[in-house]
Amino acid sequence: MLPLLTPEQMRRADMAAIECGVPSLVLMENAARSAADILQKWLQPPSASSPTVLIACGSGNNGGDGFALARHLACRGWKVMVWWTGSREQMSPETLTNLTALEGLGIPTHHLPPGQLPPPPPPAEVVVDALLGIGARPPLRSDVLPILRVLGSLPARRVALDVPTGLNAETGEADPEAFRAELTITMFAAKTGLFLNEGWHLCGRVEVASLGVPLNLAAAHADTWALEWDDIRQRFPLRPRISTKFDYGRVGIIAGSAMMAGAAALAANAAIRSGAGLVYLYTAGRIHSAVLPEVIARQLPSTPEGWLAAEALPLLHELLERVDALVLGPGIGVAAVPVVAELLRSIPERLPTVIDADALRAITPDSRIPSLWVLTPHIGEFARMTGEDRSHVARHAPWLARQWAQRWGGVLLLKHVPTIITDGKRSYWNLSGNPGMATAGAGDVLAGMIGALLARRLPPLEAAAIAAFLHSAAGDLCLQSASAESLTASALLSALTSVFPQTAAK
Repeated sequence: MLPLLTPEQMRRADMAAIECGVPSLVLMENAARSAADILQKWLQPPSASSPTVLIACGSGNNGGDGFALARHLACRGWKVMVWWTGSREQMSPETLTNLTALEGLGIPTHHLPPGQLPPPPPPAEVVVDALLGIGARPPLRSDVLPILRVLGSLPARRVALDVPTGLNAETGEADPEAFRAELTITMFAAKTGLFLNEGWHLCGRVEVASLGVPLNLAAAHADTWALEWDDIRQRFPLRPRISTKFDYGRVGIIAGSAMMAGAAALAANAAIRSGAGLVYLYTAGRIHSAVLPEVIARQLPSTPEGWLAAEALPLLHELLERVDALVLGPGIGVAAVPVVAELLRSIPERLPTVIDADALRAITPDSRIPSLWVLTPHIGEFARMTGEDRSHVARHAPWLARQWAQRWGGVLLLKHVPTIITDGKRSYWNLSGNPGMATAGAGDVLAGMIGALLARRLPPLEAAAIAAFLHSAAGDLCLQSASAESLTASALLSALTSVFPQTAAK
């Protein structure tokens, strides 16, 4: 797993490394060496045998990283020019040591006093921003703006050290003139702000530079994680050689209406294609012709308009006793919400349940839900459920999701960029996926996938996080043969066969 740290958590992780006996000067040296490795690999093949780089440094430790990087690149044959701002008196001993080393080695440096405009820049293939580190917050100070404007005007590749200057490393909010990087080399662990709000647009590709100490020192301070492929392979349940369909769980899907029968089909088909042993689809209105023959489908009593009717409740109560996991909501429509609210009161606490789409309308700010439930709202649904302003939710999604998951008592999967999955204490962020997945029915597929993993007895937080990861992997796989404009939920379903890990016992 990839730990995602706030600046304060990163500060504590740095202190832990120092307290283990690794001096901060050594940490800075290791970070610079690792950053040089990453930068050189990223630029391959360089357009020249001796690439030219301009590194702009501040007087904090981010500038110290830049000074040390300049020395390592010069040792590798790069043509290096360093601009620096601030004063020596402001520098930490580590930063001053690295500036002094540059000067002693004759590597060109140019000091920019406050208020002085930068000189005409040298031709450079790469510019590196090491002006302000993760402790800085927008708005930007006037003394760095002229430097950023010059860097932004150069026809060069752009790299940020730790965080682009002008970006809040915790929230992803940014100054309008923040540095825009193609590559961000962040130190020790990824920072939350790199993947939030403007962070997506300013950071480009994100690589983590090693400090030469075990990553578990950083991980010990994390409460937010991003899953990686190795995590999926390790956590996904094995299919024993001797087994039957009853060993893989029975999923109940309560979904659909006359106008939205396709949503029910997508959710049910996703559940059966995500490893569930049996899938029961109970649907109002009509059974869509796309429902796979492996799904056990039953038509429910409906209103004349094709919505779920109260007369269906006895049948639904029977379903609750038959299944190992429940998915409730895709395509049921607003008219079915009173029936859903009545049904929610009957769901046994032992039954893992996904509440999706219009079923979420039955959840209010005062609701209390079992710990085995997973709520799957998008930003607009979450704003309606909580009474929060939608734009406020979009800007502060991770913290609001954690707060409301803790208040409600279950797991919350907030569909956003990134997708946030949290139980109020621990969070997973899904960093993959693409804009083509913003299409009708994609959420129905995800709901069915989560239901299947819950039926396999995965804990709700892990089931939701793994389903979100594989759902996005399917979306990214679709882009290998189609455009984002043409991606459909049906294509996601087809791609599931290629993204689930091989778990059959030998």
